[in-house]
Amino acid sequence: MVDYSIASLAYLKLVLHAAKFPSSTCVGLLIGTVAGSSCTITDAVPLLHHWTNLSPMAEAGLGLAELYAKQQQLVFLGLYVANERLGNQAVPNGAQKMAEAIRRDRPEAVVLVVDNEKLASNEPALIPYLPPKSPSAAWQPTTLSSARISLADSSAPTKALEQVRQGRHKLLGDFDEHLEDVRVDWLRNAAVSV
Repeated sequence: MVDYSIASLAYLKLVLHAAKFPSSTCVGLLIGTVAGSSCTITDAVPLLHHWTNLSPMAEAGLGLAELYAKQQQLVFLGLYVANERLGNQAVPNGAQKMAEAIRRDRPEAVVLVVDNEKLASNEPALIPYLPPKSPSAAWQPTTLSSARISLADSSAPTKALEQVRQGRHKLLGDFDEHLEDVRVDWLRNAAVSV
């Protein structure tokens, strides 16, 4: 079984993405390294908040993000989704299709759904979805502990919440924003730091 570790920067970016667009479904990519049966999610690339279904925009963003990951000597390890509705913890169909595409290259791919109800707490606001055993089945939700997923820094939720309260979510950009203003640094998001 695969063990996953989520770096503070990756957790921070997915929380900031959800906070910046609270009335939209947000989708982003999880990138990192694989060593044996250990996956380290070192960063997150905020992708979409408008065009969350498979579209030419999503495909273009995925292609650019893949080039960026390769330049950084990282690989796609999955994606994250922050749904627009508070209690919605499902993986949208478009995101499932993106996850399946990632899984073809990376069988250990995971989908992390942001638990909107826990965002304002000091707990990890993540619900992991693991790939189905059968290709026709849906991705299955589980718990962080049973999926062997941990935060590299257990204080990451508290630190991320503090950055949201300071308004730092406004510094984050995604690919949709980049399409409207090419100056938006959506791949690196250098203005965002832990």
